[in-house]
Amino acid sequence: MKKDRRLLIPLGLLLMAFVSIFVQSWIVGDYIYSSIMDRNWESFTQRYGVEAPANGPNLYCLDYCAPDLPFAAGWIGITTFLSGLASLAYIWFKPRP
Repeated sequence: MKKDRRLLIPLGLLLMAFVSIFVQSWIVGDYIYSSIMDRNWESFTQRYGVEAPANGPNLYCLDYCAPDLPFAAGWIGITTFLSGLASLAYIWFKPRP
């Protein structure tokens, strides 16, 4: 029985999904740490390039007072995971003759 080299494509996609989901969980952990433990958004907003909420003696925030969560790595992870599963299913149900 020969190995099918087409399985490297879904393996690569699933590995890339794992890495990007790990990066997104790191970002979410940093977001939670900045909001609860640090109570300062300056380091988070500088690191990820998002807009900081209003802060200062003459500025105030009446609504949601946190920066947006960057979710690009999460979308990359979701997309590559679904693509990896779809290509794995295609290779599984359409074997080479």
